[in-house]
Amino acid sequence: MKSDRILWLIAAAYVVLASIYSVITPIFEASDELWHYPMVKYLADNGLQLPPQDPANPGPWRQEGSQPPLYYMIAAVLTSGIDTSDMGIVRRVNPHADIGIVRPDGNLNMIVHHADEAFPWHGTALAVHIARFFSVALGLGTVLVTYQLARELFPDQTTIQLGATALVAFLPMFLFISGSVNNDNLSNLLGNLLILLIVRLLKSTKAPGWQAYVWIGIVTGAGLLAKFNIGFLIPIVALALLILSLRLRDWRPFVIGGFIAGALTIAIAGWWYWRNFQLYGDPTGLNRFLEIVGRRAVPANAAQLWSERESFTRAFWGFFGGVNLPLPDAVYLIFNLIGGIGLMGALVWVIVSVFRRAITLPILVTLLWPLVTFISYLRWTAETPASQGRLMFAALSCIMVWLAVGLLWWLPKRLRPIIMSGTAGYFALIAILTPFMVIAPAYALPPQITPANPIAIFQDSENDLLELYRADILTNSVQPEDYVEIETGWNIVQPTASDWSLFVHLVTPDGVIISQRDVYPGQGKLATSDLAAGRAWNNPVAIWVPATAYAPITLDVQLGWYSHATGERLLTPDGEETITIGQVALQPRPENPYEVPNPISINFGDQIELVGYEITDLSPAAGDSIELTLYWRGLREISIDYKVFANIIDPTTLTKYAASDAMPVNWQAPTSTWEPGAIIKDTHALNVDPATLPAIYELELGLYNEADGQRLRIFTPDGGQADNFIYLNRVRILPREGSG
Repeated sequence: MKSDRILWLIAAAYVVLASIYSVITPIFEASDELWHYPMVKYLADNGLQLPPQDPANPGPWRQEGSQPPLYYMIAAVLTSGIDTSDMGIVRRVNPHADIGIVRPDGNLNMIVHHADEAFPWHGTALAVHIARFFSVALGLGTVLVTYQLARELFPDQTTIQLGATALVAFLPMFLFISGSVNNDNLSNLLGNLLILLIVRLLKSTKAPGWQAYVWIGIVTGAGLLAKFNIGFLIPIVALALLILSLRLRDWRPFVIGGFIAGALTIAIAGWWYWRNFQLYGDPTGLNRFLEIVGRRAVPANAAQLWSERESFTRAFWGFFGGVNLPLPDAVYLIFNLIGGIGLMGALVWVIVSVFRRAITLPILVTLLWPLVTFISYLRWTAETPASQGRLMFAALSCIMVWLAVGLLWWLPKRLRPIIMSGTAGYFALIAILTPFMVIAPAYALPPQITPANPIAIFQDSENDLLELYRADILTNSVQPEDYVEIETGWNIVQPTASDWSLFVHLVTPDGVIISQRDVYPGQGKLATSDLAAGRAWNNPVAIWVPATAYAPITLDVQLGWYSHATGERLLTPDGEETITIGQVALQPRPENPYEVPNPISINFGDQIELVGYEITDLSPAAGDSIELTLYWRGLREISIDYKVFANIIDPTTLTKYAASDAMPVNWQAPTSTWEPGAIIKDTHALNVDPATLPAIYELELGLYNEADGQRLRIFTPDGGQADNFIYLNRVRILPREGSG
């Protein structure tokens, strides 16, 4: 049949594309692969024995050691005969990688890549690629399950069947994850397969044979041993068995089917959950997972989750690397338009079908599972930052079937193949171009450059190591929340066994560092220990100016080199640790509706806004007193009299070296008396402890309710919640006058 030929063509295209993604994406540069593979290696090296999770010493697998282990076990068996003792050499972590952050100067690679990972593969690189090809095979299973699911739901709609299959097969993010070492690949297959089995169960016109219950039990048990989210399907399985028994007026599907499926599920996965209960007092082990990966400072509310919608949708369509390598904005726009039209179309289809009484139980299940997956995703990401749409892939077959339905059902039949072909063609085009035009260039090494005469030299105690031959400041004037961009050029004079990090500081005339950027050379792609004499490259660097930076002020741009491992710094021939390559003017924001110094906008609890501030001295001496003047604006009527705290503090030890704790305007303007919109000028004296050691400290600010000690949290412009304090401009404490 023609449809069968098209199906296998789509499947073959998927295998080719997913394999290309798996080969072109450098090892450990896929989402969390940096931690997924060490879990595989540990199991391979220890006879499939699982590591106990210790938050104080999590190991290179970090939180992934708390994941159900089936994927890792299979990958460990597939790679167990390979000598992977070189992992410590190949897996060189980039200590400055911008994971989850997109920066204009790159620095996105999670490891500094080594020649040992090049083709022909051996050791760790070979093991990683074998595990990746295993993932590709699992992804193929998800593609084929999508086709079967669409056939069950819409047996006469070939366009929907093939269209949904193509949308899965050519989804760039699905291809990227399918070409990586990631337990999601097994979970995705089993979650979508279990939905297919439930749909077939609900369509049964007679009691199924025992084989159907066995398959449900095996897939459910394996799913629970692949990832926790499959557990949300257990009530749906039980409900499907009950509905079938009631419809057939036969107790056997619910009782016998439930017993067989349940017993197999427990037999396959129960040991893992019992082990967690014995070790951690928690069957899922999620508490240990969260202790390692980290919780949000405050659980995300609806506004916070809504503010993360862009990262969610990007990571559904395609967001590569360590969630720091995006597609062009125009590509996302078209994807979002397709998704929006499909979602609205599917919603209208459901509404129309409800009125026509054409909604069947199998259809309801495939609508319910994406909804359950999304709710569980929201619950999870409310606890820990995980705003990635790829976490919806356990319901991807359902999602893409309904996306295809939403795009097509309202169109004339003659247009449906054209629209579906065009949509699938767009997916395929982006999928084909992405590895070559987005992923590969992002990890390409900077080209060799012919250096000019050196401007400066950096050396260790024995040798000249690095020459600076170019230092251009591309940003002459900047405002808070902008980047200062510079272009530098470097040349290796003498090979070194150490890995040195380049740092760039923005420094006030008093020596206060208001911002800095630390990177490995070559935008994070080079390690100085690999470089031969004469290796030269251009190195752009972008330094973020904090939102609370004090302006106006002229900043020096200083740079130097240090060892991240030891803290040692390279020196210039005259013994200096840094050189100044120029200056940049930090200007206040041009928007200043309240005509206050250094205008900013910091929202405290959606009640009080800090609209500006000024400080008499950014570099007082120990024992001096300085004044901090704050300009507040009430956002609404306030019933509580909040106190203002302002501290000069060491953020590491939380030691306060100067503090003010008082109601505004020296207790003369309690917040309960403020008129909404009125500007309150509030001055606080900060007396620096005479024993304060010379150093740079943070200037901490916040408000709290004295009755219960609760601080007001910062509300971000998009409605999210942040910390319950803010750091203003840093302060440098100088030696006490007359101290010698």
